[in-house]
Amino acid sequence: MNTKQRNRLMAIVAMAGLLTIGSCNNDAGLELLTEKQETVSGINDGRDKDANRWLIFKDMHEFESTIAKLASADDQESLAKWAQQNKGFTSWGAIANADTVESKEVQKIDLPDPMLSTVLNKDGRIQIADTIYQMDILKDSPVLYAFPSRYGNDLIKGVKPTGVKQVVTHKIGLTLMPFFPKWEETGRVIIPEPNSQVCDYPGGSLVPWWGQKGDLIYGADNGAELLKDNGRQVRIDYHRWRVGFVFYSSAGVRVKLQKNTRLGGWMSTINMNKVSIEACSRGDVLVPGFVAVPFQAQVSASATNTNKIERTIKWAAAPFHVEVLPRNFNFKFSVNYKGQQISRFIRE
Repeated sequence: MNTKQRNRLMAIVAMAGLLTIGSCNNDAGLELLTEKQETVSGINDGRDKDANRWLIFKDMHEFESTIAKLASADDQESLAKWAQQNKGFTSWGAIANADTVESKEVQKIDLPDPMLSTVLNKDGRIQIADTIYQMDILKDSPVLYAFPSRYGNDLIKGVKPTGVKQVVTHKIGLTLMPFFPKWEETGRVIIPEPNSQVCDYPGGSLVPWWGQKGDLIYGADNGAELLKDNGRQVRIDYHRWRVGFVFYSSAGVRVKLQKNTRLGGWMSTINMNKVSIEACSRGDVLVPGFVAVPFQAQVSASATNTNKIERTIKWAAAPFHVEVLPRNFNFKFSVNYKGQQISRFIRE
């Protein structure tokens, strides 16, 4: 093996190690925007100086270690408690889970990944090493802005990401709610709950897609309309999702119960009696210029008296353009709502 081949092999091994997740127990602390930075920014105009705080990770390793730690406690309550420990920090998830008319007006991007929505601040902002990233909407499409951290004070002063010097705009794998396309399920939909195993993959590979793929259910397994809540119509929203950022990518599943409200459209303000989910996927983690790293992952979870349950089935972090690309993606769930049973099994 010549020197050039040996160097390339070492680079591939290093990247494969970077993409290995779930084994990190690094308890490195997180750094919020420091008081010194706030002072330099000149934020003494009477505004709440905590309102602009975002999490700062010193490097990709610290970010990856933190996500691995959050993945071990991947439920809404635990993630919320973790975010609240960071003084002055309000996470994207805290606003999204509020399910109020005000929160939906402020936050127009639906980010289904629970871990990522925990570390992004309420404005969709995060810093890793010397780069600040911010999720936003440009011409009705979700985008991710990236720019050097030295422009952080400009953000504190109210400068929009598009007005920051040296900003780079990336298209990201999200779909704007509630206008996401309705994909036709190519897998088999079985009602009621089937007996086959969740990791029984069909032949062939699915067509790659970004965003959220699923359906809205208004009837129980016997076809009867879901019971109304205080006279308002109820539905189940289930989907598999695949999100992609420059530095992070993931795939997962979500089921939530929603109620039609007079003022705010559909909101998750009522609970399911019981819900259980299973998902199984296999595919590849891709980073341009490196050999694909295959994966197979499975998750399961259940909860009672909750309006939503979601799990990340696979995630990967890297310094640039990482992708989780499923080749098969099965999803099985069962919901009991006021005695009515709703279940689906998608094999794709």
